[in-house]
Amino acid sequence: MKKLILIALIAGFFLQLKAQEKDSYRIELKFQNIADSILYMANYYGDKTYLADTAYSKGDGVFVFQKSRKPEGGLYIIVNQQKKSMFEFLVSDSRQMKFEINGNDFVKDMRVFNSRENELFFQYLNFSGDLYAKVKPLNDRLKVLPANSDSAEILKSEVKSINNQMIDYKENIMQKYPQTFLAAFFALLKEIPVPDTLPVLPDGSRDSTYPYKYYKAHFWDYTHLNDDRLVRTPLFHKKVDTYFDQVVAKSPDSIVYEIDRLLSKMNETGDMYKFTLWHLTIKFDESQIMGHDAILVHLSDAYFSKGKASWLNADVVKNIQEEANKRRNTLLGELAPNLIMLDTNQKPRSLHELKNDYVVLFFWDPNCGHCKKETPKIVDFYDNFAKELNVEVFAVCADTNMVEMKKYIKQKKMNFVNVNGPRAYTSDYHDLYNIFSTPVIIVLDKNKRIIAKRLAGEQLKEFIENHRKYSELEKSTPPDKSR
Repeated sequence: MKKLILIALIAGFFLQLKAQEKDSYRIELKFQNIADSILYMANYYGDKTYLADTAYSKGDGVFVFQKSRKPEGGLYIIVNQQKKSMFEFLVSDSRQMKFEINGNDFVKDMRVFNSRENELFFQYLNFSGDLYAKVKPLNDRLKVLPANSDSAEILKSEVKSINNQMIDYKENIMQKYPQTFLAAFFALLKEIPVPDTLPVLPDGSRDSTYPYKYYKAHFWDYTHLNDDRLVRTPLFHKKVDTYFDQVVAKSPDSIVYEIDRLLSKMNETGDMYKFTLWHLTIKFDESQIMGHDAILVHLSDAYFSKGKASWLNADVVKNIQEEANKRRNTLLGELAPNLIMLDTNQKPRSLHELKNDYVVLFFWDPNCGHCKKETPKIVDFYDNFAKELNVEVFAVCADTNMVEMKKYIKQKKMNFVNVNGPRAYTSDYHDLYNIFSTPVIIVLDKNKRIIAKRLAGEQLKEFIENHRKYSELEKSTPPDKSR
């Protein structure tokens, strides 16, 4: 797929001085010891960081970041001349802040002015640092002790006690200052407490799937899904990825359902919605899992084609729609477009006229290096298992040179239905099957429905055997009339 480029919209100038003052910011830093003549301010956005501002030394260790526009809320970073992070701070309750560092430790020696949230944030960092200093030697000792020894159990208990102190500290902040960004930030980190007791099923057994189902159902309970500041932290995108990588089932239908459910909880004009839609579009566009191309088609139809991404450049939206349309014909479960092409005897052969239980579509080119490696595997499969599994191979050559095509077929002993792709009575196979390189393997059932694609030759036997087994099992299983 063409690289999708997110084009930022440039805000207009404010006409009134009052508005300028309201949306301006001034962040002053004063260091006791610093050799740098320039500092940078950066912000997180998803899994990346972006330069937000630059400040030059005013002498006496003073730097001032100042502009007549409002910085978006989030977690920001001060970076030195060597591009190394010095410390992080919050942009939330104040845009007129001062940080005074009276020593070499940017956390312990920090004083904050005009930002209660940053006071709380640095208190948390100090508390966290103190707990880490206590727990690290305990964990180091645990690494060298036998796992189930009495000494190890005692140390584990001490580690758990320290970890609980950290949990209690965050809980106290969330309860005492529920409207703060810091509370929302901690809520993003909060673990889902899964009940220990398994419910009893009607047959008297315990529901072993309950912990997973509960965890999945409550995964987003503590996340403030309309707090755009969370996008500008290094945590939100990780939570999104954890959910779709580790919690949601890999089937396209499950993923599409969960994407829709998550986005429905967000403000359609907010940064969190924009980030999530874009992040998941890129994530599943790049997925190598079979069938996931249906996700891009859904996102194109349900969001990009319905004006639900108006913040994107029109060319980007057009690229997404065009790519989705290319993939639409070859989604799993779809009827494979018919191909009528000339064979080596200049006679038309139709894909849909094949009566086998399975048809393997094989797109190849005589000058393709990967095809030369893949073709013998398909020949081996065909010679040894095609009759047993009732399979035919419909091999489409991408080269118009019939001489080279016949030479290759003879050399590789391809006893398939061999046709020439460009010599066709049907539409261009590149467009019909989204073929942009070779080799490509697509498997059809007897009804010419697509059941697999982009398999390797050595996977054909196992896949078709399993598909046949499950199909026979499905036929022999009586329907559930209770539904």
